Amino acid sequence: MVRCKRRYFVVEVVPEKSLDLTWYGLKNAIVDTVRRLHGDFGVAATTLGFQIKYCNADTLIAFISSTRGPHQLIAMALPHIKTILNQPVVVRTLHLAASMRHGFLFVKKHHEEKIQELEGKLKTHAEKEHWQHVKKKPYLR
Repeated sequence: MVRCKRRYFVVEVVPEKSLDLTWYGLKNAIVDTVRRLHGDFGVAATTLGFQIKYCNADTLIAFISSTRGPHQLIAMALPHIKTILNQPVVVRTLHLAASMRHGFLFVKKHHEEKIQELEGKLKTHAEKEHWQHVKKKPYLR
């Protein structure tokens, strides 16, 4: 028996206003965009192995899992997503990984770089304490 190879997209959702990111909102937006770009064939090819594995509303980072092959249809659709739950957004593909482990390692490194960048911009002691607290959150370890 042959194993089913998967690909994992690490995406960042950048909203114009604040957005309560949910996995079903992201999934519906992706399926609608695949339908618009690739028609019924694209939807049928991608939905078999398509899942949202992880979706964080605080950091607006999500993991999208797909079987290898149809992942190319999803990759083409991601930049064309304009709205999630009727709110304008931009979806950026940060990384394409062959395993969730490598995807999470990338996210950890990405978060550490963002926090260091933000720490350089902080001016007050209270802001610095807040970011020290944010660093201790479980999704940053």
